[in-house]
Parts: sequence; structure tokens; C-alpha cells
Amino acid sequence: MRKICCLILGAVLSSIALFAQSSLSAADDFVHQLVFPTVVYVGDQAELHFTFNSPIDFFAPADPKRIDGDTLEIDHTRPEFLSADDSFTVNSVVLARNGMSYTLLVSFIPWKPGVIDIPMFDLNACIKDIKLEDGQSTESSTYGIDLQPVTVESLSQKTNDLSLRPPAPPVLLPGTNYVLWTVIIGGIAFLFLITFLLARLRTIQEFYYTIMEKLGLLRNSHVTRRKIKRLLDSDISDVEFASSWQRIIRSYLEYRFGCPFVSVTASHVAGVINNATGNMLNESQESAVMDLVSLFTRTDYIVFAQGSIDSRLDPPQEHEAAFADGEKKEIVRITSKCIDGLELVDKDIGVTV
Repeated sequence: MRKICCLILGAVLSSIALFAQSSLSAADDFVHQLVFPTVVYVGDQAELHFTFNSPIDFFAPADPKRIDGDTLEIDHTRPEFLSADDSFTVNSVVLARNGMSYTLLVSFIPWKPGVIDIPMFDLNACIKDIKLEDGQSTESSTYGIDLQPVTVESLSQKTNDLSLRPPAPPVLLPGTNYVLWTVIIGGIAFLFLITFLLARLRTIQEFYYTIMEKLGLLRNSHVTRRKIKRLLDSDISDVEFASSWQRIIRSYLEYRFGCPFVSVTASHVAGVINNATGNMLNESQESAVMDLVSLFTRTDYIVFAQGSIDSRLDPPQEHEAAFADGEKKEIVRITSKCIDGLELVDKDIGVTV
């Protein structure tokens, strides 16, 4: 009899110990769940409010850094809050308390229509794993949270579209229309300009070549004047002066009239120029040519009569193969005047020679 009583007493004590060590669950207490918005569509930012009563102080074992007044931040990246099929994403999990009442706030975004059902998880484990000191064990009583499933509607139900819509046109940035119209108008103007230039191509080419020719003639005359004036500043003999003058003027005439003057004698200079211009020189240009012929004759005498019998005839000022005082300066002046006269061809008769 005594053995039987001992067995009965042992069974009762074991039952009490097992009951004390059993897991608690929010399902044993008052629970209430709300979802905002009440109708959840794919892509919406939704929040689930799970309210329950419990005498347990869930804030006691938590990390103080995660506690802000009556709210406790829970790590939302734990496996309990991850979707196995990527049907939703949990953005945050917060536990709020009000006396013995707790509310679990789960913010999430659904990505697929259907039912979202987060498996039952241990709230104590989620909280106590936040703060683990050296040697501290995570083994303790559990408190299960079983959230009710949430239904997610499709976007077609939200927009009342039961058929596929045609693809929407691309969205343009502000001001794109003005840019497009500017490009179109600019393209049309560019094509018009190209067409105009092609139609006037021959005229444009002639105008271009005329301008380039005039610039070349202007540069030729300017360089010639500068070279002639430099002869006065050079300490050279009369023969060297005469030879340099002829070389400079022959180079000028070759470029001006487009024919060689290197081997043309003084007596044939006028004839070569008349042939090159078609005898279309006016009186001013003919006078300039005659002055040049005279200068060629004079410089030829200085170059070739040096030491000859003719250079010893009297009077010496007329036959000596040397320039008189001031004669070089006069040659430079007359040469510049002749160049001015020849360059007037284009202005007087409108002919390029």
C-alpha cells in the first residue's frame, strides 16, 4: 500500500514539473491581429499588428540599445522572417508594450498574390539572441507566436483590368519635347543649307578661288614692297643692289601674271605682260609697265656694264656703271608706285590677270 501511494505521489510531482517546464504560447492568451491596409495588393507597403497579453517581461533580457521607451526592435533578418519562395520581404519587426499587453508590428511588402503564412516562431529566442554575453546560454522557456495568414490580392483586381493592356508609351523627361523639336527643326535647316550649298557649289567655288587669289596677290605685293625697302637698309654694292632688285621683281611678276620672268630680257618684259593680260591693261597699268622696263634697263646696265668701255665714257654721271646719289631711294619709290599701278587692274577693269 505504501509503495502504491509513493508511485501516485511521484506521478503527480512529475506532472507538475512537466507542466512548469512546458512552452508558453500566445495562442493560450487573448490575441488580436489587424493588417493595414485591410486589403493588401502586390507591391504594397503593409503592416501587421499582432496583439496579445502576457505577464512575461520580454524587455528584461533584451539589449538596451534596441529598446526605445516601450518599443523593442527585433532583428528582421532572422530566418523566422525570411520567405522561402521570395513571396514577401519583411522590412522591420518591432515589439511594443502597454502594461501586460504587447503588440508585434511586422512591416512587409508582398511580391506575389496568394496567402502569406509566417511559420510559428519563438519570440523569446528572437529577443534573447539579441544580447548574448560571454558564457550566457540561449536555452530558456519558449513563447510561440503564430501569426494568422495574410491574403495578398493581384494588381489586376486593384485596377479592375481583366485583360492585358497595350504597352504604355515611353515616359519622356520634362523638356524632352522641346529638345526633339529643336533637333528636328535643326535637321531640316541643315538639309536645306546642304541643298542650297550643292546648288550653288560652282558659284561658291568661284567665289572661294577669287578670294584666295586676291589674298595671294595682296600678300605678293606686300612682301615685294617689304623686300625692296630692305635693300636700302643693306650695306651692299650697286651691282648687288641691282641684281637683288631684278630677282625680287621677277619673282613678283611671275606670281602676278602666272608666267616665267626669270630669263625675260628688259626689252621683252612689256610684251610678256601684254600677252598674259590679253592687251587689256589700262593707261595707268601701261605706264607702270613702262616704268618697270626703264628700271630693268637701268639695273641691267649696272650689272653688265661694270668695267666695260662704255662705263668709262664721258660724262661719267651718265655712263658710269654705278648709281648716283639718291638713285637707289628713287628706284625703290618708283618700284612701289609701279606695283600700286599693276594692282589696280582688278579695280579698274574687273579682270584678273
